[in-house]
Amino acid sequence: MIRRSVLLALPCAALLLSACGHDSAAPAVEPPADAVLLGRLFDARAGTVLEQGVVVIAGARVRCAGARHTCAWDDTAAQHDYGDALLLPGLIDLHVHARPHFIGAFVPSGVTTIRDAGNTLDMLADLRATPGAPRLFATGPLLDGAVSVLTPDGPAPFDAAALGTQPAITLTSPDDAATVVDALAAAGVDWIKLYEQLPPAVFDAATQAAARHGLPVMADLGTVLTRGLSGAHVDALQAATAGVGTLEHLGGAALAYQRLGGDPAADTLDPVLLDRIVAELAQSVVALVPTTANGIQFATPDSLTRDDLPGADRLAVDVAEHWSALSGILAEPRVQARARADQALMAALLPRLLAAGVRVGAGSDLPAAPYMLPGPALHQELEALVRMGLTPVQALQAATHVAADILGRSDLGRLEAGARADVLVVSGDPLADIRATRTIQAVWADGAQVDLPQAWASVEAALRLAREAHAADAEG
Repeated sequence: MIRRSVLLALPCAALLLSACGHDSAAPAVEPPADAVLLGRLFDARAGTVLEQGVVVIAGARVRCAGARHTCAWDDTAAQHDYGDALLLPGLIDLHVHARPHFIGAFVPSGVTTIRDAGNTLDMLADLRATPGAPRLFATGPLLDGAVSVLTPDGPAPFDAAALGTQPAITLTSPDDAATVVDALAAAGVDWIKLYEQLPPAVFDAATQAAARHGLPVMADLGTVLTRGLSGAHVDALQAATAGVGTLEHLGGAALAYQRLGGDPAADTLDPVLLDRIVAELAQSVVALVPTTANGIQFATPDSLTRDDLPGADRLAVDVAEHWSALSGILAEPRVQARARADQALMAALLPRLLAAGVRVGAGSDLPAAPYMLPGPALHQELEALVRMGLTPVQALQAATHVAADILGRSDLGRLEAGARADVLVVSGDPLADIRATRTIQAVWADGAQVDLPQAWASVEAALRLAREAHAADAEG
């Protein structure tokens, strides 16, 4: 028996695979439903909740999603009634430096898609081949100038024979930029990542080469804490003019503010200069991935809640040593002062940029900051975005449909007919308290329900093997 069918009342655009407007063609047959998820439904585009919502899944896709009376399904489909729980699109983390030992922690944390912001091509192949890995978009090696923190032992010229093992590549001329981008495009990267110490002419050549291949560019142009005022050559406004797709960490904004005559470390920031930066960025296509939690953890260490994160008890022990090393850096007064300057600039610019229509996407920058748990760190980023002035709805959108738009993927980050069937089911109301995204009842990835206990057991096994390998290397 078919239930709740009102297909005849729907407009033509709402009929998936219909023959509206094509009288000579026979109507296509919808695939049968495999699963029906009932609950409150978050409409990521509108930022609203349907109290009596449904997601009908067929294969790896959403066949129908919306109010229950607008969808049809057969009684043979398995029904999952989640009561008052909220059905969200699978979350997207736009800035990760993934590793095999923790790649499995993303999906059971509700993060079904990630964008890797810098890795070797060989490592990316290993990550994609790991069972339980999230959907992965990636840049491959980072591109920077001859003097770079990425290559402390000196320049690392492009080596075609060793491209798979190069984590960073030195560009010294526009010709270098074109050659390397051509090679990375042939290798199948999804994005090109440009770093802070590229000379302007080389930076522009790289963005132009990427555009020829239809590849978007992400750029880390430095902050007050890093080398944004001491070693960077290209500021945020120049990068936006060059056609960069995303500015990471709001990089290059401090340098742009300084070049306009302001002091980014001043106690009070000039609203005229801030508004000028916002206006120029809003005229471009650039989006922001501010990695807000990263900055907060450097400015006010361990101030974002983490004990209630999915998998917290399993993950914390494996990053404690890493956190301890980073915490030693945080003890330096100059580091604290610079981190606070970055936070002040972020707090001043981020709400302005969002109000001006600049897209803001969510990214964690794992594992660059202390006290961020690999996998569920995106939930910390959502908390941080709200702390920086976004509403909970805007934060959720930054990790769903806005993030998908930044990736150029209309089939991700939303629960709509034809989208990938990635669903995060959470208790509570993250629109009232963003930390409710952490109370996970279920995760669906590509239409399959994730066995959460088994997924976390696999993560624990991978972490244990990594610890054993590390201990063996230390003994050897």
